[in-house]
Amino acid sequence: MSMDLHPLFRLALGFQNAICCGSVTIAVGDDSFTLTRDEIIIDIHDPNKMKKLMDAFSPIMGSGKGGMREKMKMMNEMKLYAEDLASQGKTAIIKYRGNDVMIMGAKANSILMNAFGMKHIEIKYHPDTLRMMKGFM
Repeated sequence: MSMDLHPLFRLALGFQNAICCGSVTIAVGDDSFTLTRDEIIIDIHDPNKMKKLMDAFSPIMGSGKGGMREKMKMMNEMKLYAEDLASQGKTAIIKYRGNDVMIMGAKANSILMNAFGMKHIEIKYHPDTLRMMKGFM
């Protein structure tokens, strides 16, 4: 059974609009989720924990396996979220052990991703990105 995360994502953006200043941080162990007026920052320290969370939300997003159709659906979901964020001037930043690995929304700027039609998505290519991706496979 697949769950459409888009309505939940829109709800989170609505909650974010209620923040006029300051921030809210939820931490579980070393992992954290910080919400400010214009940014959502997810800092992952244990990729296995994050994979379990993603599996719970969406079998497609958490799965290291799956055919091209599933991967395309995941990319289309990411594109939709990134466009929503950008249209509201907001940014989501995914970090691995404190280092940015992916930026979605208003502050994302990637010529390479734009060339593939993925506006508002930026992937930082460095060893931490590869370590995190390996943890999800």
